[in-house]
Amino acid sequence: MDVQRILTGDRPTGPHHIGHYFGTLQNRVKLQNEGHEIFLIVADYQVLTDRMETELIEQNICEIVRGYIATGIDPQKSTIFVQSQIPELAELTLLFSMITSMNRVARNPTVKEEINAMNLEDTVSLGMFSYPVSQAADILLFNPDLVPVGEDQLPHVELTREIARKFNRLFGDVFKIPEAMLSDVPRLVGLDGDNKMSKSRGNAIFLKDDEDTVMKKVKSAVTDSGREIVYDRAKKPNLSNLIDLYHLVSGKTIEDIVNLHNGDGYGEFKEALGQEIITFFKPFQERVLAYSDKDINKIATDGTKRAALVAKDMMSKTKKAMKIQYGF
Repeated sequence: MDVQRILTGDRPTGPHHIGHYFGTLQNRVKLQNEGHEIFLIVADYQVLTDRMETELIEQNICEIVRGYIATGIDPQKSTIFVQSQIPELAELTLLFSMITSMNRVARNPTVKEEINAMNLEDTVSLGMFSYPVSQAADILLFNPDLVPVGEDQLPHVELTREIARKFNRLFGDVFKIPEAMLSDVPRLVGLDGDNKMSKSRGNAIFLKDDEDTVMKKVKSAVTDSGREIVYDRAKKPNLSNLIDLYHLVSGKTIEDIVNLHNGDGYGEFKEALGQEIITFFKPFQERVLAYSDKDINKIATDGTKRAALVAKDMMSKTKKAMKIQYGF
């Protein structure tokens, strides 16, 4: 097996939820345990692209690190680091902005969608507009082979690849051209049935939720008309989403779940789903209790120190290639 370097991560806007686990976290643990070199960025500067409430960022960084540890990330095998503590990332963002046109960034469909969703057309900040360039720096400074992303992030990876190719063409081969790695798990819809599961939309089950909270959230989940437990994405999309979740946490097939609850109403089905979620995540919650706040801070600090060594080396190669590494 060829060992590959992989760069992925999260914005610290709150704790991980069940959608994160099945969408990305379980795959990161799998890749780590297969022997790949994993870099996990906690992208705190990216929080500022769409909000100025900074008082919870430090707490949320710790929540993200806890989530990594709870789900099986081993800080001795994987490097967890904090974006703002690697100054070379900001420096590389500046350099990449010199070779990336505003028109190219404006064509990024993900940026367009996020600006429209937040009604920021006339007030969008430069940081929000150009964060795909910042994300390219986050990736390329660590020279990964693979970048695991959701489908909505593919345009960012494609821009990253374009920037790497352009830099290499202008200044010589410095950066690998990373490949996107798509998750094969469908994106979970939130409990409200209207949006993807999200920290900010109040429609998520968090990995840290206690048993009562999990059950309360599941019982309040939006369903469809009628009482029959059937899997039909066209006629019963909300129930089908809950059945998908049931399948993920229990390992049972869709057919077995439907047969098991044949004749049940939504209440009985939700009760069973809630118990499956509680059982599935209990080992994760027990694992994280073994780590104190001091332990979590040390994991983030040690990982950032390791990442800084890689960043300094890559930044030196970058500036040398550009002939801007001066002797004074």
